[in-house]
Amino acid sequence: MALSMDEQRILEEMERKLADDDPLLASRLAAFGRPRLGALMRCRRARIALSFLALIVIAAVSLAVYALTPFRASLSGHGSSTSRYCSSPSSRFRACWNSSPRGSALIVRSQ
Repeated sequence: MALSMDEQRILEEMERKLADDDPLLASRLAAFGRPRLGALMRCRRARIALSFLALIVIAAVSLAVYALTPFRASLSGHGSSTSRYCSSPSSRFRACWNSSPRGSALIVRSQ
């Protein structure tokens, strides 16, 4: 049912007065019928785009971690801390391991 010209004029006047008195409420009421994130996520195209974006972000982070792995030892400084990243165990570790009751059954080869 359409409003008469007089009713439309009164309604527009009320809207202007509300926007002047409380602009925050007026902006909330103006955005009342707009689709939000929940409605956008129901859209198949938006879900595919966000999934693709998440996949790209995960791949980029994984690639960055993989690329920075060689620098991990150099960032911790020089000295005994770099020996943690060596592939062969230290002689001190081998001596401690072989002297323990659990380690006696395990033969550790030195390289």
